Amino acid sequence: MRLISFLLLFFTISTTLHALPVVVIDTYETALEDFSVGHLHDKDASLTLHTVQKAKFHTGSNLESFSPHHDITWYKLIVQNQTDQPKSLFLHSDFAYMSREIYIYEFIGEQQVDQNRYDLLDAKSAEKLTGSTLVYSFELLPRTTKTIYIRNHALIHQLLELSIYDERNSIQALINKNLYSNLIVAVLFALAFYNGMLFLFLRRKAFIYYALYLVNAALGLFYMYGSLFHHLNLYGDNVYWFNITAILLSPFLALFVKAIFDPETLGKPISKALDIIIYLAMIDLLVVLLVDLSLGMQIVPIVFIYTYAVLFYTGFYLYRKRHPLAKIFLLAYLAYTIGSIITILMLMGAIANSALAFHASGIGILIEAVLFSYLLYFHIRLLEEKIVRQNNMMIIKNKKAQLGEMIGAITHQWKQPLTAMGSVITLLQFQLDEKKKITAKELKPKLSQINEKILFLIETIDDFRHFFDADTTQERSDIAMIVDRAVTLLHDDMLAASVIVKTDLDFSKQIAVQQNELLHILLNLMQNAKEAFDIESSDVKMIKIVGVTKDDETIIDIIDNAGGISAEDLPYIFDEDYTTKEELGGSGLGLHLSRFILEEHMNGRIEVKDLKDGTMFRVILR
Repeated sequence: MRLISFLLLFFTISTTLHALPVVVIDTYETALEDFSVGHLHDKDASLTLHTVQKAKFHTGSNLESFSPHHDITWYKLIVQNQTDQPKSLFLHSDFAYMSREIYIYEFIGEQQVDQNRYDLLDAKSAEKLTGSTLVYSFELLPRTTKTIYIRNHALIHQLLELSIYDERNSIQALINKNLYSNLIVAVLFALAFYNGMLFLFLRRKAFIYYALYLVNAALGLFYMYGSLFHHLNLYGDNVYWFNITAILLSPFLALFVKAIFDPETLGKPISKALDIIIYLAMIDLLVVLLVDLSLGMQIVPIVFIYTYAVLFYTGFYLYRKRHPLAKIFLLAYLAYTIGSIITILMLMGAIANSALAFHASGIGILIEAVLFSYLLYFHIRLLEEKIVRQNNMMIIKNKKAQLGEMIGAITHQWKQPLTAMGSVITLLQFQLDEKKKITAKELKPKLSQINEKILFLIETIDDFRHFFDADTTQERSDIAMIVDRAVTLLHDDMLAASVIVKTDLDFSKQIAVQQNELLHILLNLMQNAKEAFDIESSDVKMIKIVGVTKDDETIIDIIDNAGGISAEDLPYIFDEDYTTKEELGGSGLGLHLSRFILEEHMNGRIEVKDLKDGTMFRVILR
């Protein structure tokens, strides 16, 4: 009895395994998207239609995926019309574009009633396909059953998604097809365009590498999702070259990582590992171009696995170093990796085919793109902060370079008042030593004179003390007063060099500026003019400062007659580290910093013009 029970159970399970449920049409409107389909693997491409009719099919879903070695698979579905009206039905095969060749056979009972062949590598496939979908129409008489066999020869992946519709629902399904796919691809193209524009404005390599990465990913998904066929009606062997987008993903990503992180931050081992990703991808690309596309696609998983390992190691390495971008980078690449793995497992037949699994890689890239875009934004912020720090350091360096000159200027400024004070004190001391009577009338002007000189010394030392302050606030200021301060500070220095300084100032309004920074710029320009006379001697050394308010602009011209600047040097005069005074120990920082301070701190600009016998620097403030 146990043996009989076991045999009955085995027979029941076996019958259930191989029994193929019938797809029943019992309503006026037809839109079937979930039904059972039989599948049979043709391992050595030897099964004939006659053999297949007698074979036992494994029952599965109308939405299936199989491992890549299932290059030829037969599908079987039984459709029964239980209504009293004839049915015009449309069988949709949504993954037809992933096939080389498809045969469809129709049977009523044992009699074959129709046969069709579709060559998907033929450029004229548009005549038989509707976009990326194979739409097979068939008639089903009342109370009639048809058996449909499909022989699918896959190009790379054996994917199945079948649906059965009436005419109206068939049209609607074609309209709605690729909705989510198109959204993903459109967003990727938009982000690529955005990063491309940022590259044009900022000239940062990271933006163009990431834009190319996104364009490549969007094109790959455009092909994978069938949008290329569905919207552009492109078919034939050439279309399948879009598979090389899978090869180019890794090198573009490696270039992006190298561009966004400094070489010192990554270190030589990681930089070399990223270079190897690029070399491997280029070798794979050469295999595709010179040998065979399918062979190149077989190498892609090796490149992917190596890329995953290197980039995750890079992320953890940066995380251990507490790099501020490490968490964003790891989270973004993790989203991409998880999405890619889900889709790859589905394509390999390891997990069930579903819309979510099919679009997982696209969703992962989309999440990665959003996070990487934020990473780029954060990266630019860090660069801006770094540049500000560097420029502030250069400003301090430049000011310190002028310290010797300023101390000399202080010495000149103090000599006269100290000498005058000393003379008064010496006279008073003499009178006291000689026991001469000093009346209040005699003492008062002497004390006033000493007090006046002391106040002058205090003002002078305050001027130089504030010269080295970090001035970050803008105040409405009398520009003429600032120009006069600059002239006063350098008066004795200019006098010692026999340089005459004249001013012609006619400012009609006060403007908001950083007073100390503007003073620094004017001193810089005047010192440059003075030093120019050391190179090009002149009978009369003169610096003229002309100031005027014109429309909404305040203009300050510093004009000298020191011989001018050569046409070769003029275009580079504001470049960092460029100097025409090497023999005088020039650093090339002064003019570069003057332009930086005016443009970045005061919404102004500086221009230079070569005159007949000298040079004019024009400072323009708004």
